[in-house]
Amino acid sequence: MLFRRLIAALFGLAFAAAAPAAADDLAGTSLASRDHPMPIGTDINIITAIDVSDSITQQEEKLQYDGLSRGVVDPRFLARVAEGLEQRVGFLVFTWSSGGDIRIVVPWTVIEDRADGARVAALLDAAPRIDRRGFGMFRPSSLDQGARGMTDIAEAVRSALQISMTAPFSAGRSVINVLSNGVDNNGQNPQVVRDEAIRQGMTINGVVFGNMPDLPDYFRRNIVGGPGAFLMTVQKPADLPIALEKKFWQDLIAGLPESAAG
Repeated sequence: MLFRRLIAALFGLAFAAAAPAAADDLAGTSLASRDHPMPIGTDINIITAIDVSDSITQQEEKLQYDGLSRGVVDPRFLARVAEGLEQRVGFLVFTWSSGGDIRIVVPWTVIEDRADGARVAALLDAAPRIDRRGFGMFRPSSLDQGARGMTDIAEAVRSALQISMTAPFSAGRSVINVLSNGVDNNGQNPQVVRDEAIRQGMTINGVVFGNMPDLPDYFRRNIVGGPGAFLMTVQKPADLPIALEKKFWQDLIAGLPESAAG
């Protein structure tokens, strides 16, 4: 309980300004489903990290949210949830940027059916957007190949790993989704954090977007990993909602035996 309170204090303060009730949920219970206020287990826990660092434009931020809110009500995703042993998944979303700025926008909850998905979609649609008045204030490193701003992907993965330990329900599998448009150019080596997450049984999937030609290879070498890990690439940010619409059901089938996934 003490560890959970410490983690809640770390992530709840930033979230409390936008949604105090949700911060209270993180520290105590959760936004659980209607029929299972504290489910015994889930088939998979999905943690999604949305990039809102200085390299992300206001439009790209909106497109990420739009796609994720469509994904949680996608019929293919909900059908896969219903086919699971527990018939429910654990779900959490947070935003990340350089400097350790972590904000939870969907605290731990469960998704069992479309009503649950719609509830989560409403939280994503209503999530506060980042103030862009300071856009471009950080200088990119040479690794960024001309992209704007600082990006700390290692911090995103580290935070997701810590958050996974606060899940109020056990899961057969745990997945971290990292959305980003740039390489890690700030903070710790992301390979170190990725390897630690894999050692603890996590799978890290990625969604990359933008016009950096080497970004997919960079993510494959440094970010994604674990059982059934995969990477989605989106060249045009405008295509993000379509790609993310199918993201979560692919999380469910990736890593399963071929007979079960087919």
